[in-house]
Amino acid sequence: MAHDEFSLIRQWTRRSDGQEGDGLTVGIGDDAAVYTPAPDMEVVACCDAMVETVHFLKETMHPSDIGYKAVISNISDVAAMGGVARYALVSIAVSPSWSAEMTSQIYDGIYEACESYGVRLIGGDTVSAPDALHLSVTVLGEVEKGRALRRSQAKAGQLVFVTGYVGSSAAGLHLLLEQKKTGASFPSQYQALVDAHQRPTAQVAAGRILLASGACAALNDVSDGLASELWEIAEASGVELSIDASQIPIRQELSSYAEQIGYDPLAWVFYGGEDYQLVGTAEASRIDVLAEQFAAAGIPFAIIGRVESSGNGTAVSCTRAGRQMPLPKAGFNHFGRRE
Repeated sequence: MAHDEFSLIRQWTRRSDGQEGDGLTVGIGDDAAVYTPAPDMEVVACCDAMVETVHFLKETMHPSDIGYKAVISNISDVAAMGGVARYALVSIAVSPSWSAEMTSQIYDGIYEACESYGVRLIGGDTVSAPDALHLSVTVLGEVEKGRALRRSQAKAGQLVFVTGYVGSSAAGLHLLLEQKKTGASFPSQYQALVDAHQRPTAQVAAGRILLASGACAALNDVSDGLASELWEIAEASGVELSIDASQIPIRQELSSYAEQIGYDPLAWVFYGGEDYQLVGTAEASRIDVLAEQFAAAGIPFAIIGRVESSGNGTAVSCTRAGRQMPLPKAGFNHFGRRE
């Protein structure tokens, strides 16, 4: 970093100056931020970290994409509770290989994501790092008191659903890594997959529909892969989930690219992650009304399975080509390996 650390911090965060009001009492510029939740609301707090070489590479992510995605991953966590993100704090550790201009571009992405979702950056911390860049974002949101959606409410007889398309981000990363390896640009027909990886969308509107409907029981966001998120619901709720692979929504571009390279598209779907769609369970008797609400909002919504009794303990199975098999519990694991 440059010698004048504090002037750089002021430069990177100047867009947050003078943003008090609407619940925010003290913003950036003091030792801490102060805000007041809206009446009849509860605070939803979450924090995610991104580390260079673990979560991203310079060759596959522009600095602004890194900042954008770091914010989106947190907004998605709030959306998975049915809530709305309001404030963000950013802690960044900058290594010598990152110039002040590149770091400023990270903040460009942070502010772009915040502005897109009505979130205010209200503080954080900036330090130096000896080797790789570390970026941690904390988001504070709100949800109606006593109504936050959780992973632990799935019950037998409910149906399993997912919003949007899954597997796209992992396929996009594969394309970018192949481009890095070969030096050849990826075909423009696959741009949607690359966009899904570099500029994902948090499903805030979907989360609000699910909360307001009263039909949603358990909910999770797809950050570490669909299989991992399904297992989290099964274990938290003490149930078995039965998934029909043929009903999982997959982009046509993903199917086309997987066929081109001879790859199983469900590997990206179940174990890729970073799609930030919502997966959960809902009462079967109310699923048609819920589907109509999603259709009216223009948000893809698909039934991909059902919740079975927990007589044999927690489990997740998947039916593919008429054959039912256990779905391995795998996905991104910082203390293991990608299966």
